[in-house]
Amino acid sequence: MSDRLIILSGGGTSGHVNPALAIADDLQQSDPALDLLFVGKKQGIEADLVKRAGYAFESVEAAPLPMRPSPAMIRAVATFLRGRHQSRQLMKKRRPLAVIGTGGYVCSPVVSAAASLKIPVLLHEQNAYPGRSNRLMARKSQAVCVAFPGTEHYFPFPDRVTVTGNPVRQAFFLQDHMAARKKLFPEDQRPLILAMGGSLGARTINEAICHLDAWISQRRNRDQSVPRIVLSAGKQHFSTVQSAASTEGDWLTVIEYIHNMPEMMAAADLIISRAGALTCSEIAALGRPSVLVPYPYAAGDHQTFNARVLVDAGAALMCRDDQFDAAWLAENLNQLIDHPSVLKQMSERASSLAKPEATREIIRCLMRLTPL
Repeated sequence: MSDRLIILSGGGTSGHVNPALAIADDLQQSDPALDLLFVGKKQGIEADLVKRAGYAFESVEAAPLPMRPSPAMIRAVATFLRGRHQSRQLMKKRRPLAVIGTGGYVCSPVVSAAASLKIPVLLHEQNAYPGRSNRLMARKSQAVCVAFPGTEHYFPFPDRVTVTGNPVRQAFFLQDHMAARKKLFPEDQRPLILAMGGSLGARTINEAICHLDAWISQRRNRDQSVPRIVLSAGKQHFSTVQSAASTEGDWLTVIEYIHNMPEMMAAADLIISRAGALTCSEIAALGRPSVLVPYPYAAGDHQTFNARVLVDAGAALMCRDDQFDAAWLAENLNQLIDHPSVLKQMSERASSLAKPEATREIIRCLMRLTPL
């Protein structure tokens, strides 16, 4: 065990955990002697993901804070105080050089404990609109790294904020569109559309794709090119969607989950997706045009803010979830796949948003707070 320790905390969703893992990987690669410890909730997704990645993990108590006064709020505050005490005891024992928080409510007791012990804190915010935990804990931190320009205005001290981008696996930056296409679909010359809604799937996207049959027939009757669509339906919806799509013909392929995500996304001529922060950053890293359908129940509507960054750059189209259907999609697909120059321009605009040095820039910000 080294006497130089960095504590990382973030959880609740993989979108908070994966950036922390990317930062940890880079820290470990650059300094193998540096000790790294993740702190999260025992029952949280972070416990599983961190242990699978091979890092040490300690658990503390944490609970989401309700928006309005209620008995649940009293219980959440009590849980926060217990988690803060547990974090303080851990930090007094291990004496970390710094704490890195990547969001999610589990972060709050950990960051608060670090601040009370005068341990430097760096926060990373993945979304264009910050989550509650990072907004609340920003006052207790010495540095905040954000993924998108403009996010700094949501924090109380904009001068502490650095736009670094989101940590994205290097595999996304190493892909080539044509090489991926030839490897995955060597004999298929049709325009390739990849539609995906994350590991659980997105019912709105699934239904719109499955109802494109009339549009496909119309294009065939007009001797227009018919795209190949690969739909990642998600675990919850796979069986239902696969049954519904069984009579659609060779234009639609339904899969449960994409295991070779960098290659599959790189091969696509167009991506249809939700607008999670990491998905948007991966789309930018690959330089792919996209149609984004923000998840309408995301906290603070942050997926709309994420999508707006790509839309404003000319890299994507966006449609509200309650307006996204086969008719809207067919109309806009006509405008895109029949005009390759438009897709090419969107691709270039997406690439301009990529941040290949995000993880290293975050570490540079950390090194300004404490010598490693």
